[in-house]
Amino acid sequence: MSIDYNEIGKRIARRRRVLDLTQAELAERANLSTTYTGNVERGAKCSIETLMKLCSALDVTPDYILMGIDKEYRNDSLDEIRDLIHRSDKRKRQFIIEFIKWYANQAQE
Repeated sequence: MSIDYNEIGKRIARRRRVLDLTQAELAERANLSTTYTGNVERGAKCSIETLMKLCSALDVTPDYILMGIDKEYRNDSLDEIRDLIHRSDKRKRQFIIEFIKWYANQAQE
């Protein structure tokens, strides 16, 4: 089994965005340089120590960062939805929330 550093970087970036952190803020939390943190997000190889620092800073388990598996973040679709919502302005976020509520109610009928 090979390690896919590009996927690891995508998960780190996704989680950082969910937490509404900049790369600089994540780097500070993890005690890493902003440049290095950005490189890791873009798929650069890194040490286990670095991965653990990032997991701690992002409040996720190594399972999530390494394999995309975590008891709280098991579904990549949910991560995608979180990213879409996060990138939307306040008006669009409210619309998305109302739509999901409406859809959930329709599914129950």
